[in-house]
Amino acid sequence: MLVPFIGYARGRRFIGYVECEGDRLTDVLNRSDSVILRETYVESFEDETVVNLGDGEVDRSILYAVETTGGRGEVTRRIHTMRHRLQVQIGPYTALGLLHSLPGQLPLPHLHSRGPMITLSDATIGFVSRGTLQLRDVGTLIVNRDMLDWVRASDDEALAFPGVPVVSDRA
Repeated sequence: MLVPFIGYARGRRFIGYVECEGDRLTDVLNRSDSVILRETYVESFEDETVVNLGDGEVDRSILYAVETTGGRGEVTRRIHTMRHRLQVQIGPYTALGLLHSLPGQLPLPHLHSRGPMITLSDATIGFVSRGTLQLRDVGTLIVNRDMLDWVRASDDEALAFPGVPVVSDRA
């Protein structure tokens, strides 16, 4: 099954599809260091340039975030979770969304037990394109934990991000 994919890299985004075969896109991205894109275009944020890439492979390490409208994966793998609001800065992008964790669990300390790509639901991503601030509301935004510049979190949750500046709500 082809799933819509918008991957945000520095100064551009990749717009196309990824073959997921019943998996969630997050699982596909966490399983490999690269992703095969189908019917892909590359849009520059500097000017009006859009280039037809066709089918190609993109290294996950250049992706700050990925937007998708694909399925939620297998029903049998879904579990009840609690949602926690999270704001992050990832390179030139700012994102705000809901991070899911098990009931009674602080979400951030357990992020390192997940893969590098982390899902936020009901998210907004902000970026500058052609000199203008763009805000996109998306159902699912997958952010690259390895590229985080800072997170807004409580003091308890800050322990999950050694070496990443944490902005508290009290600042």
